[in-house]
Amino acid sequence: MSDIITFSIPLDQGEVGLVAAVLQQAADECRATPSPESPSDQGSEITLGRLASHWAGIAEQELHCGIVNLHGERLYMVTLSSEGWYQVRAALSERAARLSLTPVDTPAGREDRKQARRALLLVDRITGASSDR
Repeated sequence: MSDIITFSIPLDQGEVGLVAAVLQQAADECRATPSPESPSDQGSEITLGRLASHWAGIAEQELHCGIVNLHGERLYMVTLSSEGWYQVRAALSERAARLSLTPVDTPAGREDRKQARRALLLVDRITGASSDR
């Protein structure tokens, strides 16, 4: 998962879990078929499946990241390529858009809106970090 430009973003456990869940759902819903022009060895490409697997490793086993304790809170220093962060932002934005369609007049609807807000706030943080590069 490396590219020419990589950067780290500190995330708390809830944010890591959110990204892992959103990417897994996106990968499950995406059934891409390889095009005839695509090379058989696509080891350097970023796919939703690979990205979801990468984030599952972070969330479940604390792999592929550094762990920092800051004021008693564990933060995960996650490093991805610019393309990887772009894919994370896109998946979070799409999930937030879907959740925003839920009516708010039920407890489940209010929870969906809360999760959509968390996803959009994380998209904003990632965008800010990537534009600082």
